[in-house]
Amino acid sequence: MSIIQHILKEELERLENLLLKYEDDLKKLPKGSISKKLRNGLFYFYRAQRVREKVKFEYLGKESSAVVKEAIGQNQKRLNFLQKLRQVNKDIKEIKRASHGKRG
Repeated sequence: MSIIQHILKEELERLENLLLKYEDDLKKLPKGSISKKLRNGLFYFYRAQRVREKVKFEYLGKESSAVVKEAIGQNQKRLNFLQKLRQVNKDIKEIKRASHGKRG
């Protein structure tokens, strides 16, 4: 095995472990997105989540609520993990292509 092939194999293993970690971290966070609605001059927050064909809204509270602040933080973490997951998947695909000698 050439040095480059060995390095590509190690990098692929590292990326696959990272993929598993990000997927596990995502499972720990609530699904859905945060929705802000204006009612009677006040903002209220909801978690929007698709259940089959319908979108269900879970009331979280008013803008100043600790629950809302935590939900927004969790949502931001979820978005960051999804972005990292996409990048890792892209990198894995590129490594596999490179290790098989294919050009993209």
